[in-house]
Amino acid sequence: MPSFGAWQLSDLSWTGPNPFSSNATGNSSSPGNTTFTIGPTADLRIVNLNDNDANFEDGDGSQELAAPMTFNGVSYGSGAAGEVETEYSYIIRPSGSTNPADNITIYVLEFEGDVAGIASSERLFAGQSYDIVAIESNDPVVAYSAMAVCFAAGTKVATKNGPVAVEKLREGMRVQTLDNGYRPVAWAGRWLVNGRGANAPIRFAPGVIGNETALHVSGQHRVLLRPHDGPLAGEEILVAAKALIGLPGVCHAPKPRVNWVHILFEQHEVVFANSARAESLLPAPQALRGIGPQQASTLRQILKDAALPELPARPVVPTGRAMRLLRLHRRADWVGINHPL
Repeated sequence: MPSFGAWQLSDLSWTGPNPFSSNATGNSSSPGNTTFTIGPTADLRIVNLNDNDANFEDGDGSQELAAPMTFNGVSYGSGAAGEVETEYSYIIRPSGSTNPADNITIYVLEFEGDVAGIASSERLFAGQSYDIVAIESNDPVVAYSAMAVCFAAGTKVATKNGPVAVEKLREGMRVQTLDNGYRPVAWAGRWLVNGRGANAPIRFAPGVIGNETALHVSGQHRVLLRPHDGPLAGEEILVAAKALIGLPGVCHAPKPRVNWVHILFEQHEVVFANSARAESLLPAPQALRGIGPQQASTLRQILKDAALPELPARPVVPTGRAMRLLRLHRRADWVGINHPL
């Protein structure tokens, strides 16, 4: 069952020509003239589909919602009553950037024939503005993927030869995983970015989630938790770090620059980072549009014949739901903060 994150059209605003006015093709007036913003309180929604292949595309009637859902204010059924396609795609960049290395692809989502939202090849952030640079395709095809997730350089990852700084991992090195023993790294990449604002690392103080030393990850990076209370009590779940901000020992840790490191395996894995359990990159050819062209080419070559996983290593709790549950229970015990698995 493929899953991906999506932003609702109702959570977006824009200046310039409307980039989402058509249910068929991109607006040729938008590149260079349109900037859109994701609302500061918007929640990334998780769309779960049934599909008979590994690609999300236009004109594929087999892409159907796995369960009924409300999206962009409209209730959709499952199966044939909930067909979802990507109708066209744009290249965007964070507002003000002129660097092609910052390019991100957004895929315009059509629910039952009507444009309703967007998915993306890289992490987008609530409150961030993006400039539309080009129409990428009016007939896109993309492998299902999750947002890219990153460890900060210096994080120690458990390997067959003991803890190794994540930036020193290389293809073929065997990393300890929670489910599948020691697995070889298929790819490792680095990304140097401004470490303030939306890119600021999330810091987990020592011991907060079983980490022996402070752990720094990107806001979208998911950690493995087992709630002690509420409807998910006893279940192992993956929760984005940014959903936990404000709990004891969890905070933003801005810095001028941060060196993010991605590690990829043949399938989605849970690894040991500073002894905490955290996810690896969910593999897909489109997962790292923000890296340099040479790295991207290498990654796609590695993955071109690989079977993509249909599910993450554990159920993913959307950020908005996790934050609501935390507010409801009003205590860190809900996610096991200070109580490692």
